[in-house]
Amino acid sequence: MSTTGNLYYVSFVDHFSKFTWLYPISTKSSVMSIFCSFQKLVERQFNCKIKSIQTDWGGEYCSLHTYFTNIGIQRRISCSYTSQQNGSVERKHRHIVEMGLSLLSHSHVPHNYWNNAFLIATYLINRLPTSLLSMSPLEKLYNHAPDFSSLKFFGCARFPFLHPFNRNKLDFRSKRCVFLGYSCRTRHRGGPKN
Repeated sequence: MSTTGNLYYVSFVDHFSKFTWLYPISTKSSVMSIFCSFQKLVERQFNCKIKSIQTDWGGEYCSLHTYFTNIGIQRRISCSYTSQQNGSVERKHRHIVEMGLSLLSHSHVPHNYWNNAFLIATYLINRLPTSLLSMSPLEKLYNHAPDFSSLKFFGCARFPFLHPFNRNKLDFRSKRCVFLGYSCRTRHRGGPKN
């Protein structure tokens, strides 16, 4: 279990760009609400509708079947015990887990911060060029190169400026903290802007 009570995560991979969105969840039944939020995000940001989705036989997608039928999203289901049919997503899942575990190991951050590590791993994977695309997924989707100027080491010491939040003038202006990730706003868009 993560520090925020999450046991699972759900990821959505865009077929065109291979860009990945990852959402830590506490129960598999929350996939329905997460998908609805994801759908609103995608349709608002890219001004296009989701036409089809491919899933496995996971029980978390059963509640979505009726929803997909009602709004016209074609659902493709892979055969049981044939992860090869979801090869792209399975490889992405393995990549996220391996990179996330490497980040935890390298930074000596406890394993219950796995959700932060997996979110950072997804953030990095979306910005790394792939031989399949000859560019990064972010560049393919947003039509601009990723900005690497704000990258930080996962688990490194950070000293945020706290003066605007202090109650009196004798409070410390900074405090040693640990970097665990970027804001949701930064993760789902092209990246931080100066």
